Amino acid sequence: MEDKTIIKTKVLIGCDGVHSVVASWLGLRKPVYSGRSAFRGLGVMPQGHGLNNESHIFLQDGYRVGVGPLNDQQAHWFIIYNCSSLEEDEENNMMRAMDSKILMKKVLRMVANFPPLFLQLVQHTDPATLTWAPLMFRLPWDLMFRDLSIGIVTVAGDALHPMTPELGQGGCTALEDAIVLGRHIGTCFLKHKIIQPLEVAKVLKLYANERRFRAVSLILASYLFGWFQLDGSFQWLKSYARDTIFFKYVYLRTIAHVTKYDCGKLPIV
Repeated sequence: MEDKTIIKTKVLIGCDGVHSVVASWLGLRKPVYSGRSAFRGLGVMPQGHGLNNESHIFLQDGYRVGVGPLNDQQAHWFIIYNCSSLEEDEENNMMRAMDSKILMKKVLRMVANFPPLFLQLVQHTDPATLTWAPLMFRLPWDLMFRDLSIGIVTVAGDALHPMTPELGQGGCTALEDAIVLGRHIGTCFLKHKIIQPLEVAKVLKLYANERRFRAVSLILASYLFGWFQLDGSFQWLKSYARDTIFFKYVYLRTIAHVTKYDCGKLPIV
């Protein structure tokens, strides 16, 4: 550990986030910047926001903003915007350490031309809930061609498959990892009545192979959905295709497909 403590274990599952030390040990390369960054906050309107349990997304000139109600008074909101490199977004990196009120002023300038509903939610946001982060993802071919487990060591969650948020599946996919891990390790334990490192190494390989293609497909779909909504040339053509085809047919069908994924059944003790 960082304080030089040594912990001996029969299984090591790295759930240590986007900048995972365990993933680096496995040989996975660092996640890359997607070209998009995000502000997030929590708006609180005591008189009620009037969203009626409906989420809203607005697209405009390289910005994608959205709101999702948590209850009658509170709503989560986000702003995703294009920035070609992290170096160009260095101002926000520096602002992480600045007063949250300064961050709020920047956000209010960004949303000045968006619908009044969104502007009001931002204005009613506690600056302490405001966050900024670059949107990172792991290159799909890195997952395809590198070991996701070595011996008794593997990774799960963002340590395995950081992705952009367009499909809203980052946390959901981490829960899938937990179920698949529980299924494989639990079955192994019930069979041998003990944690045997050699047997665990085999089932971690099964887990890694099972999760590999699922993670790759979600990373690719999330990134491409974000690109289609925000990036690229021929903006007028993209806008037409997005509004007449993408949201009506592709987006909803993809969401339905990814959310109906079956993780299998946990072993019965």
